[in-house]
Amino acid sequence: MSNQFHKDLIHQYKTTCNKLKKIQRVFFKQFAPNVSEVAGEFGSLATSFNNAFQPEYAALCHMGQGKCEKMIGNDAAEVDALLKAARSFRKAHDQQTKIKVENPSSDHLEGAFRCYTQALSRLPDDSVTKAAIIRELKEINPNVEIISNFSSPSHRIWDLEHSAEESIKSRDYVAAFEKLTEIYDDITERRCEDLYLQVMQRVEVSRLLLLCLLQLPPSVRYDHKFIERYSSIGENNLGTASRQGNEIISENLFFLLQSLVVSCQAKDIDSLVAVRDEMSHCHELTGSQQVLLEELVSKYSK
Repeated sequence: MSNQFHKDLIHQYKTTCNKLKKIQRVFFKQFAPNVSEVAGEFGSLATSFNNAFQPEYAALCHMGQGKCEKMIGNDAAEVDALLKAARSFRKAHDQQTKIKVENPSSDHLEGAFRCYTQALSRLPDDSVTKAAIIRELKEINPNVEIISNFSSPSHRIWDLEHSAEESIKSRDYVAAFEKLTEIYDDITERRCEDLYLQVMQRVEVSRLLLLCLLQLPPSVRYDHKFIERYSSIGENNLGTASRQGNEIISENLFFLLQSLVVSCQAKDIDSLVAVRDEMSHCHELTGSQQVLLEELVSKYSK
């Protein structure tokens, strides 16, 4: 695209910014009927800047759009505009990194962080959207402490699962099991399994693999009925379902997990390796579960 085209876009952006400034000056004196129109102009300009591979300007346009939506009182549209701005800033940062700019500026990531935090401030603590924003925010700053102030069930589940993954990486399997059990207990106590079917499957499989790895003695308190479900080949191998009958563990995966548990209990290494080989092709297992599976075979092979 030509330099003239870029100059024209920037001129349009400055013109639209001036319109917004005029609106802001008169807004509290009399209702400004063209706020929605200016918001639309910012949105169109953002699209044009993205198409012209100038995401940093697209981010600024989305921020202007968010200011307009705030003046109108459209909270959802404001949050959406702020999120688009944050993502455009991150895209600009990625572009800068890809072309290996010397002494890259941190302005883009700071802009993204600012937009994310503004979006968070517009949402209630139990918002599912808030949990999703926090996940994106942590990609910029994994140590951000703002997460501890939110009580969204979705975010709490994600945070515990993320923490369990970190425990698995550090081989603290007891801590990982406890965190996953906390997720399981939280969901089942609130009787909302059907809202978290995929989470329930991940938690079920990971907990079972961890129990097989830990080889906890009967004196250690844990849910015996949980592992007993997988202790007999041919019994109850219809998978597991939620209260409303939706599938949590498929019949095929359930059978494989039964075979795994029985092989571990019998210390039958050949069968365990055969199950591992079959499960390694199972698309339902996560990366960390595949790691646990390999660790399990290694442990029982010694």
